[in-house]
Amino acid sequence: MSHFSGNWGGARDWLLKRGIDIRLSDANEFWADPVGGAQASNNYVGSTAVEMLADLHTLTGLPLGTFDISAMEIRGRPFSNDPLYVFNQTSNIEADDNTRLYELWYSQKFAHGHFAFKIGKLDLGHDFMISDVALSFLNASFSWPMMPDNDLYDQGPVSPVATPAVRLRYTLSQCWNFLFAVGDDNPIGAPFINTQDPWSQNSDPSGTRFNFSTGALFFAESQYRRRIAGKEGIYKIGGYFDTGRFPDQVDSSHLHKTNWSVYAIADQTLQKFRNSSELDAFIRGNWTADTDRNQIVYAVDGGIALKNPLNRDGDTVGLGAGVGAASHSLARADRLDGLPGQKREYHLELTYQAQVNPWLMLQPDIQGILSPSGGVLDNAGRRVRNEAIFGIHGEITF
Repeated sequence: MSHFSGNWGGARDWLLKRGIDIRLSDANEFWADPVGGAQASNNYVGSTAVEMLADLHTLTGLPLGTFDISAMEIRGRPFSNDPLYVFNQTSNIEADDNTRLYELWYSQKFAHGHFAFKIGKLDLGHDFMISDVALSFLNASFSWPMMPDNDLYDQGPVSPVATPAVRLRYTLSQCWNFLFAVGDDNPIGAPFINTQDPWSQNSDPSGTRFNFSTGALFFAESQYRRRIAGKEGIYKIGGYFDTGRFPDQVDSSHLHKTNWSVYAIADQTLQKFRNSSELDAFIRGNWTADTDRNQIVYAVDGGIALKNPLNRDGDTVGLGAGVGAASHSLARADRLDGLPGQKREYHLELTYQAQVNPWLMLQPDIQGILSPSGGVLDNAGRRVRNEAIFGIHGEITF
């Protein structure tokens, strides 16, 4: 049995035979920051996701593709902005407390599967800038890099905020894939600087706003797969370009038109062991030259993950680290305000995914943040101290 709720008296298999897959999952996390930050804190965040995926060809017998709709119920209080004051969120499920529509899309393959398109309300983080190895970690910068999280509207078009978009994929061969997407750069439609609602998610708590009045966000990525000494790797290079307007880091009343970034990612298996264990590694880098309109101008992260340690199938232990650098313009703005100029923030993570049974996963986690937000002061005017953060993530598949 791979689901906590079983087969629903046979209803689940009945639906699957007709092309309908209903997925339910619930994630809960408890975090403690006994050392560092603005103050010691304990925090809870949780998320329940419901998704229906329909294979319309199986359902109708017509030459149609796939339809998907999903929603999220998010609870708990965001804590990375205050009291942690970090560039990157501690948890990749941390968000404002809302119940919202997540994704809504239709996709189809053609030309013998070489071309595929997807259109609707999309989480572009499922396709772009992603390292599969990095998804083992809980810190949000490993699933969605620090640069777009800080430099794009609404933290970028990723969970829990999706954007109206079209995504195209061309599969040239088993080795080469090419991806392209265009979508709205600000699906919520809120201003870039929103002091009352920093993540802007409460400006669209239901996730049903479809904004088309700001700019267009373009993504492009090339993917190359190859084996080195019999061990598989995937290498990606890409970038994004935004036609919208972004406030200057020194004078926020002055807006700059357009924004961009380039990135490169490598996922590589390093070693396979006789007991089915596997050691994988990743490295990812992001960079932009637009220092006047971006908070973060480069970021690098990397790590290793060992699958099936201790002869436990489904488990993964990982060690990762990263750095994000504030722009010189942001540091200059700090100094003009009589504050210490922000520099670089470093993050470390040690994590263990334990697949307790097919429907329950537990993940204890330790993180360290050095120089939060590159060295900032809290609301009381004290420098935010280096942080040691302890957490546990639990996820049930219903």
